[in-house]
Amino acid sequence: MERKFIADLKPGDSFQQAFLIRDIQLRTQRTGNFYLDLELMDRTGVASAKFWDASQALYEAFAADDFVLAKGRAETYRNKLQLVVSDLRKLAPSEADVAEFLPQTKKDLAALVARLREVAADIEDEHLRKLLAAFLDDAELVSRFRRAPAGVSIHHACLGGLLEHTAAVVELALRLADLYPNLNRGLLVAGAILHDIGKVESFDYTRGFRYSDAGGLIGHLPLGASMIEHRAEKIEGFPRPLLEQLLHLIYSHHGQYEFGSPVLPATAEAIALHYIDNLDAKLAAFETAVLEDWNEQDNWTEWNRVFDRRLFKKRV
Repeated sequence: MERKFIADLKPGDSFQQAFLIRDIQLRTQRTGNFYLDLELMDRTGVASAKFWDASQALYEAFAADDFVLAKGRAETYRNKLQLVVSDLRKLAPSEADVAEFLPQTKKDLAALVARLREVAADIEDEHLRKLLAAFLDDAELVSRFRRAPAGVSIHHACLGGLLEHTAAVVELALRLADLYPNLNRGLLVAGAILHDIGKVESFDYTRGFRYSDAGGLIGHLPLGASMIEHRAEKIEGFPRPLLEQLLHLIYSHHGQYEFGSPVLPATAEAIALHYIDNLDAKLAAFETAVLEDWNEQDNWTEWNRVFDRRLFKKRV
C-alpha cells in the first residue's frame, strides 16, 4: 500500500504505515469497554486516532515516542480528520527513520547561523561581541541549536524551530532599534540572539518533542542565564552592570509571572524583547493552527486554545 503522510490523508483512505506515537491514553467507552485515544504523528503533522475494543494489556504494550506500524482507515469526526486504527504493532527504532516522523523547518539553517554571526560581529560593544562569539563559535552548541525546537507544541515545534524563531526575533530587534534609536541596539540584539538559548538544554528532541529533566526541573530561562554567566566569566573585564541588564532580558522576556518570568520587564530593551518574542511566537502559532485545520470548507478554524478563540483563515 502506498504511503500517505498525514497531511495527504483524506476521509475514506485506508492506510498501513508507520507513525510516531505523540500521546496515548486508555479510556472507557459508555459500554464499559476500553479504547486507545492516540495522537499519531509524522513529519507533516499530527492526527487524532482511536483504537476501539482495546485492553489494559494492549495499552501497556505501547508508550509515547514509540514507532508503530498502524493499519486502519481515515474518517471525519466533528469536521476533523480522525484515524480509526484496527491493528497496531511496535517497530524497532532501526526500522524507522526519525526524519520521517518529526517536522522540520523549511528554512536554510546554515544561512540563519551565518546571519546570526554577521549580526553579532556588527555589535559595537566588545564584551557583547566576545560573548556572542563564545556561543556562535562553539561547534557542538551550534549543532544542537540548529536541531532544537522552540517549543513542544505551540510554536516552532519542529527540528530547527529554535533557530528559525531566534533569527526572526533578531530581525525584528534590528528593525525596532532603527525605529527607536534610544534603545541600546547591541544589548537588545544580544538578548534576541540568546533569549531562548537555554532551550538547547531544556528539550529532548531525539524522538518527539519533550522536556528534558533539566527543562522540567529548572526551565529554559535559568538554564540560559547560567550558560550566559558561565561564558561571561571567562571574558576579561566584562562589566557586571552590562551582564545584569542582559540577564534581565533573559529572565523577563516571557513578560508575566504566570508565564514563567521570575521578574517583569523593567528596561526599554526588556519590554521590546518581550513583545517581539511574543509577536513571532503568536504569528507562528497562528500559521500552525491554520495549516493543521483540516476542514477546507470552513473559513474559520476549530476553537484554538492558544488564542482562546476561533481564527479566520481565509486569505484575501
